[in-house]
Amino acid sequence: MLRHRTRFAAAAGLSAVALAGSSAFLSASATTVVRTDIPVSVDRPYVKANGRAPTAGDAITRCGGNRRQQNEPSAAIDARTPNVVVSGSNDYCTTELAGGTWTGFYRSTDSGGTWTNSLLPGYPTDQSPEGLASPLHQRGITNAGDPVQAWDTSGRLFYMGNAFNRAAPQNGSVWIATYDQDAARYVRTVIVGSGTPAVNGRFNDKTSLEVDRGVSSPYNGNVYGAWSVFQGRAGNNEILFTRSTDHGATFSHPTKISTGSKNVQFADIAVTSNGTVYVAYRQFETNRGQQESSIQYVVSTDGGRSFSKPRTAATFEPFDAADTARNGAAAEEAHEQAYENSDGPESEAGEESVGDSRDCGSGPFACRSGFVFFRHDSQPRITADPKAADQRVYLVYDATVPGTEQASQTTYNTADPVGTTLRVGQGGIYFTSLSGSTWSTPRRLAPTARGHQFFPDINADGGVLHAVWHDSRNDPAYSVQYPPGNDGAVRDRGGFATATLGLDTYGASSRDGGTSWATARLSRSSQMPNYEMFGDRQVPFHGDYNYVSSVGAQAYNTWTDTRQVAPGDDPRYVGGEGFDVLQCRAPQPGGGYGPDACPNAGGLDQDIYGAATTG
Repeated sequence: MLRHRTRFAAAAGLSAVALAGSSAFLSASATTVVRTDIPVSVDRPYVKANGRAPTAGDAITRCGGNRRQQNEPSAAIDARTPNVVVSGSNDYCTTELAGGTWTGFYRSTDSGGTWTNSLLPGYPTDQSPEGLASPLHQRGITNAGDPVQAWDTSGRLFYMGNAFNRAAPQNGSVWIATYDQDAARYVRTVIVGSGTPAVNGRFNDKTSLEVDRGVSSPYNGNVYGAWSVFQGRAGNNEILFTRSTDHGATFSHPTKISTGSKNVQFADIAVTSNGTVYVAYRQFETNRGQQESSIQYVVSTDGGRSFSKPRTAATFEPFDAADTARNGAAAEEAHEQAYENSDGPESEAGEESVGDSRDCGSGPFACRSGFVFFRHDSQPRITADPKAADQRVYLVYDATVPGTEQASQTTYNTADPVGTTLRVGQGGIYFTSLSGSTWSTPRRLAPTARGHQFFPDINADGGVLHAVWHDSRNDPAYSVQYPPGNDGAVRDRGGFATATLGLDTYGASSRDGGTSWATARLSRSSQMPNYEMFGDRQVPFHGDYNYVSSVGAQAYNTWTDTRQVAPGDDPRYVGGEGFDVLQCRAPQPGGGYGPDACPNAGGLDQDIYGAATTG
């Protein structure tokens, strides 16, 4: 869940999917070997791994069989046993069964060939001993998400995310769970940051996690967490940091590390081989020009006890989607209702771009441009090699490509405005590295003449870098004037753009510190990313990030994918038909249409896909 800057207002299961082929899927110039992508989150019934028979009211026994959405995936390869891979997601399969979304937990013991699906213990209907002992269950928390994962070198997995209620008492908190025995056994969950009961009070969100695996680190085994804390509606967001020196049993009191900035988000953590800790995060430009769009970072050389003052790694032109709602009040109310009904995250206006909608759909979510698109914001990801003799740090982020900016032909915009002129531009992935005290000049990791790139991630291990991102180079209607998956040159009778297939996931690897990259297309088929699966089937949401984890040359990449969504038609409105999903609505005697009577028939079948790569 992405909580915006200025306003906001497992017991394991046994269900596996076979590897869907083993042929490599490569771009013509790539040397990276790619195993064909497969579903990670499986839409089929679950069975308890502990042998306990399913019981009535136990969400996990049916979770997944209802073909609901999963998004915002994580991935982590076991540093001790690399054939063990884990993933997680915001899993909406619990919405109709347990009253809210929860954090899915997925484990593979054959390098991602087959998967066991489950939930983090503690969901509302969890009656297992582990679930009842969870502080999330004991505090009456009904929703959990934003999963991130990291291993130590002894087979312990640490799993971090946020937890909250969608109405007061909201109690938006951050938790870190521990698994051992190569993630075969759940151990505990600890709340490391607590929120306030008020819906617009103190809310913790956008988590990041790393473990010190440095081969020469005196702090090897330390667990580090960072996240954003949102202070009501004032735009004074902070980055908080915590650490554990006892394998996740206890954590330090959260410490603010983002001094000097008012509006920050998207923290990410890297630890070098000697134990130096880096935390990078995005600083947003303010309306008054008091701070610019940049990637800030802080450094700790004492195992996370203290940090340097923030420094600038890079400045950039943002690539942040925004538009103007046809009816701003209706859009705000619809977003609030979607959030409260576990039918999508709340969406608010951004300071970094112009408009009151960061996502656009149909009905009350319709925007003046006639485009339908999900939200995305420029984000940094940082990594370091725990085995390297040098202490280099690597950073990727998405931004507008300089020189591609032009005046927007509609109300849709992605780049900073110039005066009153809205602007758009091409989104690209940028790479830079820190050696000593100097960052290299940022350059595009995989430059293309066409297509937007966003949601990047990067990991370093054993002398090999791996990166992953979404890419619309194969969109037949690509234009800087259009969001991915929209053909603005062809409009339907309601004035909406035509939907296109054209979003893919790409990956890359480098063995020379990022000087050169081998790039490959990871997704076997292009997807239509803007299906309106949220907000009562009227607005899209694609999550907020992708993930890659690696041990040496072996990597596993995960992303949100809509290829299994069943298209359909929404009879409630004219226009935007190409973005509609399968739904069953009966006409009502007094006019209008009733609720969707077939929500589990495939119209909400958003999944997590993954691909193993060898660099």
